[in-house]
Amino acid sequence: MRSFIFALGVIALAGTASAQMLNYTFDTDNQGWRQGDFNNSTIVLTDIGAATWNSGGYIDGGDFAGWAFHLSPVLTGSYLGATSIKFDHSTNGAGGPWPLLVLTNGTEAIFRQHNHTTLTNFVSYDYSLTDATGWLYGNGGPIQAATLTNINNVLAGLTRIGINGDIANGADYTRVDNVQLVPEPATMTLLALAGIATARRKRRTA
Repeated sequence: MRSFIFALGVIALAGTASAQMLNYTFDTDNQGWRQGDFNNSTIVLTDIGAATWNSGGYIDGGDFAGWAFHLSPVLTGSYLGATSIKFDHSTNGAGGPWPLLVLTNGTEAIFRQHNHTTLTNFVSYDYSLTDATGWLYGNGGPIQAATLTNINNVLAGLTRIGINGDIANGADYTRVDNVQLVPEPATMTLLALAGIATARRKRRTA
């Protein structure tokens, strides 16, 4: 019976760990997200103000810059162990290929480029962080195909996540929702076990 309860505890805490890695639903506010201008040649992020929150439960933006992105709050710490990044995105612009997604540690960036068509409904994107195929890398020099080492270097010191909010050369409008950085199962299990160990220590000292 104890083993069964322990297993249930691992599953429950693993789910919590998954949600805690990074999970932005924008249900009630913009959760600290910012707008910014990203230059994919020099890997420069220029902050240009708070992202707009829409009561429909997402952040949105109009035609506010040449390479504008919704940017996350400044992040600290290591996000090694993440297996994928997911988000929902829609735009009434068309063009590309533009950098749709960028992750940076401040001096290096990995990003995905994507051609866009006009869409009124959200499209879900899910990019693997354990397969370098399709990822590009830059550190102020020539843009090149990313390697898993590049990806891990960025994740180890991740400071910003950017999702393109300015697709077309003309006027456009973009919505972003449900941004998640998903950890690997081993990471969730370790976090769950750590939580259980902490709970046991508290019970013994109570």
